[in-house]
Amino acid sequence: MNPSQTPRGTPSESRVRAIAFYLPQFHPIPENDEWWGPGFTEWTNVVRARPLFEGHDQPHLPTDLGFYDLRLPEVRAAQAELARSHGLHGFCYYYYSFGKKRLLERPLMEVLRSGQPDFPFCICWANESWSRRWDGAEAQVLVAQDDSDATYRGFIHEVLPILLDRRYIRVNGAPVLLVWRVGRMPDAAGTAACWREAARAAGLPGLYLCAVQSHDMTIDPRAHGFDAAVEFPPSPWHGQRIDPKTLPGLDPDFNGQVFDYRDLASRLVSREAPEYRLLRGVMTSWDNTARRGPAAFLFRGSSPREYESWLRATVAWTESHHPPEERLVFINAWNEWAEGAHLEPDQRHGRAWLEATARGLSRADAWRGALEVLRRTEAVEPAALKRYLDDIEFALDRLERSTEEASPPRAELTPGSPPSLTQKPVSPDGIMQIDSVQGDQPRGRVSLRSGDVLHLKGWSIAPGLESRQSASFLMLRSPNGDRIFTAPIPWRTQRHDVSFRHRDIDARYTALAGFEVRVDSGVVTPGEYKLAVLHASAERVVAAFSEHRVVVQ
Repeated sequence: MNPSQTPRGTPSESRVRAIAFYLPQFHPIPENDEWWGPGFTEWTNVVRARPLFEGHDQPHLPTDLGFYDLRLPEVRAAQAELARSHGLHGFCYYYYSFGKKRLLERPLMEVLRSGQPDFPFCICWANESWSRRWDGAEAQVLVAQDDSDATYRGFIHEVLPILLDRRYIRVNGAPVLLVWRVGRMPDAAGTAACWREAARAAGLPGLYLCAVQSHDMTIDPRAHGFDAAVEFPPSPWHGQRIDPKTLPGLDPDFNGQVFDYRDLASRLVSREAPEYRLLRGVMTSWDNTARRGPAAFLFRGSSPREYESWLRATVAWTESHHPPEERLVFINAWNEWAEGAHLEPDQRHGRAWLEATARGLSRADAWRGALEVLRRTEAVEPAALKRYLDDIEFALDRLERSTEEASPPRAELTPGSPPSLTQKPVSPDGIMQIDSVQGDQPRGRVSLRSGDVLHLKGWSIAPGLESRQSASFLMLRSPNGDRIFTAPIPWRTQRHDVSFRHRDIDARYTALAGFEVRVDSGVVTPGEYKLAVLHASAERVVAAFSEHRVVVQ
């Protein structure tokens, strides 16, 4: 294989390369059967989690991919396609090698053997012992990590076939190799030199070695012969703590710790840039109740919106501080279900974490995250500030071009309501705003001569209806309801500004749309009419009325 060959579907124009940590624990192995019971996988922990206080989001249960088994190639292919379609560059597989023994390697080995999915990846050597505790502590060791110098130096020969794969993620041609606990290495600098020499002997230009800041946030990779450090929130545990006693309905057995998600994000966003190369990290959420029960460590206040803002700030920082090849951002995580850190769709949020990722990585949608960061951050360094302003300007230019270059098709008003709206309950809970009438600011009333074209722009919200499962209609209704004229609205767009303004409404179950419509008033009987937008699903109709009136003469 040619190490420089680029795998299919890798967008070379990406602003950063976003890489999600990937846990291979979702398939049975003999060792887990022996230690935890027959058929044990990570799902065993996930499904038995229970809420520890009112509003606690547990258990986390999957939707789109279900309770999958990573031995199935169809599952791995679906994961890669879901990740690719939402802007992720690749996965970082945790790799468990203890010296003479490996565990949970089967999914990655099958990816190597089959050549599928055709999706970039790298590995993180999780070089620590396994114990009956889930936090890496050394009590009740199940498999001990061999920390001899010979084991560390020999590790490179074990993983060279992986590093040579054409899909393997590289920086300037050098494979990216992460080590979880560099501090355990007896001679890290000497081992790094040994690894680089072996890589060159195999035909690679070298290695791009990364020390994960999992147990030491201040570790300087240069002192250990490494190229960069990888930030790994929430480790080490820091940030503002929340008194568990303030949580309603707290389980009396709770003896864990609760942290503030937004505070952690703000601290890391404003972290001073070190002298060494730092590859930034973000996390979706964190809550290991599934593993630790009442002794859980968890973060309150996480949401796709907060995560998106954090990711957007991290993207801007990375662009400001790193050359293009080294613009890597790591996300914790793709599928850490038992730690409450997953991009994969779940029953509460659906695909919201993935959609937030796509927006955070996209210039077209980056403006909202940029505004969030600017609102909450007291001081932004000039280089990052320029990135935020550039993104906002880009979004505005894109909006202006789309407005100038396109006009909505003309819709036809017809008397009465269309058949799809009749015999359905109507709720008046919608919200509507007219932004312009006939191209001008709305003034409460607009007069038309019969046959004039009515041109409206605005937005509407229908709580309780999903946009993908609803159709929208413009309605002109006389004050006493004896005359009704309706027309379909064919031109609907996303309005992130409206979504942000009404963020108290659950966007997953809301028909939210900007609209523009042109209708011929020739069939409208002269008189005064109220304006409304109707959102219709298969079961019901939600009406949003405007205060503006149309008078047809």
